[in-house]
Amino acid sequence: MKKILIITPRFPVPTSGACEQDRAEGIKQLKRLGNEIQVIGKVFDFQNKENIEKFSRENYIPVHLVPYRYTQKKSLWRNFLYHLRRFIWPPYWDGSVYEYADPAIKNKLTEVLENWRPDIVWFDYTFMLPLYPIARRFGCKIITHSLVYDPNNLLEEEGGGLLNHFRAKIKTVTERASVKNSDYVFAITPDEEKLYRKLGAKNIQTLPLRALYNFLGENEVAVDKKILNVFFMGSSYNIKHNLQAVKFIIEEVVPLANKKYPDKFKFFITGGKMPEDLRKKCVNNINYLGFVDDIGGFLRDMDIALVPSLFGAGMQQKIFEPLARGFPVIISQRGLVGYDFECGREVLCASNAEEFTARLGQLLDFNFRKKISSQAAIKSRNSFSREKSDAIILKAI
Repeated sequence: MKKILIITPRFPVPTSGACEQDRAEGIKQLKRLGNEIQVIGKVFDFQNKENIEKFSRENYIPVHLVPYRYTQKKSLWRNFLYHLRRFIWPPYWDGSVYEYADPAIKNKLTEVLENWRPDIVWFDYTFMLPLYPIARRFGCKIITHSLVYDPNNLLEEEGGGLLNHFRAKIKTVTERASVKNSDYVFAITPDEEKLYRKLGAKNIQTLPLRALYNFLGENEVAVDKKILNVFFMGSSYNIKHNLQAVKFIIEEVVPLANKKYPDKFKFFITGGKMPEDLRKKCVNNINYLGFVDDIGGFLRDMDIALVPSLFGAGMQQKIFEPLARGFPVIISQRGLVGYDFECGREVLCASNAEEFTARLGQLLDFNFRKKISSQAAIKSRNSFSREKSDAIILKAI
């Protein structure tokens, strides 16, 4: 048994997105594997602290909360000092890193290390570098868990202009330093593991989203229907890759599918904050549901997952959760990010509206749909089982 202190960004309660689901599951997993666990997490003013305290009690995991200081209003003088410190020290040009130079979280980490003396400090994300020297000072081993390779994420989401390329270079320095200062690194995808190896990571493994094993085989049984329900699960359409994907579905795929296969499909879209201009286009056989509380109940009526991935880094849960559940899934091949799912066998791949529409046409064949569903479920159990996830964690510890 090890004593493990987890440092996480916004504490993952509620577990509304893929990141929060992964981190919450990871906290519970480390406890379930027999370790003593404590957590230091940041907290926004809008978060319900009673729910976080309930999570702590129910899982017997002490939680130490630190407020997000840089979302709070500052005086002109404090604002000047804030920007001055960032300007004179280049590593702080990455705002994500500078957030963890805050004395409040440094003091909290020092306090917990002095009082509890953990064996390992586990950092969620690679941008917590100001805290690494404190962990080292107390003789702790460091595990860094990357949920996304930040330079690529920046360029994917915000574009490749000159300023963003400069910002990406700064973030690459952060990634390299986090690798150098870690005893073990977890990447979120096989493709990103290769990037970290190029930066010098030696003790490294790919650790898939840890909540996926909760969904394995949930929707594997295909149903023979005259009209098939097709769904896209976006978390928030404030995220650019989600917005472009749903726009592609609404404006390009659905009109073509309705033309080629009239009265064969209904389309369902979940996720918050869809722009009004797109919402107005959700008519006839396009149903926009917004945020869905009972996602399991919603998915019981679905038949096909349609998940174009035009850009975006990391492991997108809207692709891998339907695969884990056993749905037939139509995706952009880039969305597989190095995971070993074979196009045409466990998943259907497409690159434009015509190909996405053609794959929908293939899935009108009930026997083919059953076959794809079964093979997706088998590969997912082999890739994302709890046993495999546990083995990856235990090897690192």
